Amino acid sequence: MHSLVLIVGLSSIFGIIITDKVSPRPSLKSFRDDYHSVAKTCVAVGYVKEQCKNNRDRKHTVIAFNAKAKGSTQSLSVGNIVMFGDVDLNIGGGFNAVKGIFTAPKTGVYVFDWTTMTDGNKAAYTSLVLNGKRRAYNQCGNNSRGVNMSCSKMAVVRMEVGDKAWIDGFHRTSSVYNTYSSFSGYML
Repeated sequence: MHSLVLIVGLSSIFGIIITDKVSPRPSLKSFRDDYHSVAKTCVAVGYVKEQCKNNRDRKHTVIAFNAKAKGSTQSLSVGNIVMFGDVDLNIGGGFNAVKGIFTAPKTGVYVFDWTTMTDGNKAAYTSLVLNGKRRAYNQCGNNSRGVNMSCSKMAVVRMEVGDKAWIDGFHRTSSVYNTYSSFSGYML
């Protein structure tokens, strides 16, 4: 009797062991269902929404522009916007060449870079303006040596949807030689 109980006990243990070793592989459908469930939960709780999106959607989140000044030299008083009318790139449609203003289509961190070249014996005093407040400055002068000077500046700022950024003159009269002056930006 004891040996029968021992055999039944061992066979049930042995059966469990065999059953555990022969577990079925999950199907592709159940894997996809589990993945979509996790992704939906991730978005629902607000955990890094961009990370939860499919990589195919990433191409639609690119925001970048590059524009050059065109025409003759711009002479700017304090507060006048530098015009960059020759647009090479405007992904996301945020840059308005007619006004010289970038409007953020999405909330995020943006990098702006601008280069100004002075004309002859003149100087250029430019700044990055965000919603009416100056955030970064660039002074480019040639100390009356009669040469054109080129100066660049980069700034990183956080913008909300609809915030506006532009380059303007911040001191005295600025002379911006258009041929080599540019303004660009992109969202990180």
